[in-house]
Amino acid sequence: MSIRLYINLLIIIITLFPNGVTSQEASSVTPLMERVIPPKPKELFQEGFNLAPLARATIFVRDIDESLKLYKGILGLKPMFDNYWKGEGINAIMGTKGKELRATVLMAGDSVQGNLGIYQLYNDKDIPGDPLQTPDTRTGDFAIVFPTNDIHRLTKEITEAGYTIISPPVSLIEREEYSVQPVEMMFRDPDGVLVNLVQAGVLK
Repeated sequence: MSIRLYINLLIIIITLFPNGVTSQEASSVTPLMERVIPPKPKELFQEGFNLAPLARATIFVRDIDESLKLYKGILGLKPMFDNYWKGEGINAIMGTKGKELRATVLMAGDSVQGNLGIYQLYNDKDIPGDPLQTPDTRTGDFAIVFPTNDIHRLTKEITEAGYTIISPPVSLIEREEYSVQPVEMMFRDPDGVLVNLVQAGVLK
């Protein structure tokens, strides 16, 4: 290779990759949408606590598109970010080797807290069998709890979509101080995870 050709090639590389060229083995992330940055709370850590309020719960799902039909399509959560990860870094945190990950985090409103992660592993040969879809709760179940202001409409859509209903909207206990009683319902998502919707009552 001539010196002039080498210099021209070097100029092209520097122009295209100003931050350097990484090897194929290096970790990478591919955003599938523009990230939404919610406003941060004034005080993340409160006095006397070494933990902040829960940022999010994350479910590792069998089929992310099926899960999004529920959480995004019916429940109306909106994505904060949607990324495709691969490489050593993401495998290190998951304790895996050679796997890739699509990670979507959903929000209700604009908040950095209380969000829901929907993650799917790729290159995964150990996908579990059919999820638990019993119409009752079991020891070891995990439940996601969302406040709602439209529980009856959501229950109708969830039922019509064929999800396993644990309970329709029910009042746990009658309270005299309420003219409209608080109610809640529960069902299972596509992976058998319990979802609990809670609607506040109306005081007299």
